[in-house]
Amino acid sequence: MKILLPISLDRWRNPISSLLRACVEANPRIEFHSFSKPDSEEDVQNGKALWSLPQLKRGTHATLVRERFDLVHTASYSHGNQIASIIAKLRGVPRTKVLNTMNLEVKPDDPVSWKRYQSMLKVVDHFAAVSEAVADCLRPDVGDRFCRVIPNGFDPQFLDPELVSRADLPEVLRNVATGSFVLCVAAIEPRKRPEVLMELALRHPELTFVLAGAVTSQASPEFLQALCKVPNLHLLGSVSRREVRALLAHAGVFAFPSDREGLPLAIIEALGMGLPVVCQPKSSMPELVREGENGRLIDAADLDAWGAALEHFVSMEPSERRDFSVRLRTEACQLYSWPMIGRAYGSLYESLCGK
Repeated sequence: MKILLPISLDRWRNPISSLLRACVEANPRIEFHSFSKPDSEEDVQNGKALWSLPQLKRGTHATLVRERFDLVHTASYSHGNQIASIIAKLRGVPRTKVLNTMNLEVKPDDPVSWKRYQSMLKVVDHFAAVSEAVADCLRPDVGDRFCRVIPNGFDPQFLDPELVSRADLPEVLRNVATGSFVLCVAAIEPRKRPEVLMELALRHPELTFVLAGAVTSQASPEFLQALCKVPNLHLLGSVSRREVRALLAHAGVFAFPSDREGLPLAIIEALGMGLPVVCQPKSSMPELVREGENGRLIDAADLDAWGAALEHFVSMEPSERRDFSVRLRTEACQLYSWPMIGRAYGSLYESLCGK
């Protein structure tokens, strides 16, 4: 079986690359072709082991016209992915099919994504979804082209609290006590609701808040200036994977007020590191967070309840925190490890290709 993954696999901070890498790593008997275009030195170093895998072939533009594939698997539908899918289908008629994993609920209120989605419906033969929320949004449009829900995952071998050193923390946080701060890892954009985190920090000067994530073009300069003026809110910008791991290991609670998510890797990774999560009861979040068991589900309009929940988790006794953390990590490893997700896709590939 020969499968084309028409993206750069060695972008380690990209959740789509993470999903498709898992498919490669978990299926050594399948031949994969993909592309290399690292964004950073971190990508280059991490990519060395990836590109040494015998089942993975480094592709070029010539690959699209030279090779014939059984399947093209995309997990986003950029213009480049669309062109690659069409070329591969034409080259491999009638054998080649296209599988797309939907990572977000696409609705008409997002005109850019909605336009891409309409184009995708004309080309894609099979759809998977990362959550039931995404599947419910998808099924009316694709009918029997929908295959199954396969969740996102995390790497438990890398995201392991035992591997963390305090020296991995950003310097500004190296002297803070473990479990004493509120962490959010998210890009600064309207859908992620960063203003909720800012308002909580203003209401709770006794707590330390940390926001790690890229500043997007959707964030206004005025809002960024306001964020920077909050004294107990540390804006870290983009950070390395080692720093994210250290932040998750030393935080007391993960705050994620986003309105709409496919199945957020940020929450999965927090749970995988044993960190309780406070998020909204919207979109796919209730599929990950169970009220009172591994976190809290609270509407962003109820800032009093958010504040009480954050204070509760930050003030947990060390022994209680340790036991709670072990339980959360154990469950996450059982449900969301990338090797398990990759094997699920291997089974799907075989069913779609009749092998």
